[in-house]
Amino acid sequence: MIFVLTAPVQSGKTTSLINWSANREDVYGILTPVVNGKRVFMNAHTIEQFPMEANEGGEEILTVGKFVFSQTNFNKAIQIIDNAIYKSGWLIVDEIGPLELRGEGFAEVVKEVVERRKENTLLVVREGLLQQTKAYFNLQQAIIITRAEELT
Repeated sequence: MIFVLTAPVQSGKTTSLINWSANREDVYGILTPVVNGKRVFMNAHTIEQFPMEANEGGEEILTVGKFVFSQTNFNKAIQIIDNAIYKSGWLIVDEIGPLELRGEGFAEVVKEVVERRKENTLLVVREGLLQQTKAYFNLQQAIIITRAEELT
């Protein structure tokens, strides 16, 4: 079953997922909290954090608006998601946004997840991109929720 958590930008989607998953051993994937004013990737299972934003310098980058992301760390996050596709429990992908809707970022691994994963999957999408995301990733059958507490 695929669930889509959707709410406005900066409304606490990631925070609610961190709280929801805190005492669970069956949650995998990526969360993207803001730590000290910077968005980071967080392995939902191990709680390991690593930067999302690129450092100044020769690193490969992905750009969306004013944001400059590290391609290397995106690849690491993608690998964490990919490694969890067949694990028992919950798989979270936080978050699908403009980068994915143009075929970058998590786009390919999300397509794999949607196609292959049969267990509980949770995709996080900001409210304004819900319809585009449903169409792009063929999520017409997904269950739409607005709070992590709605999950079992």
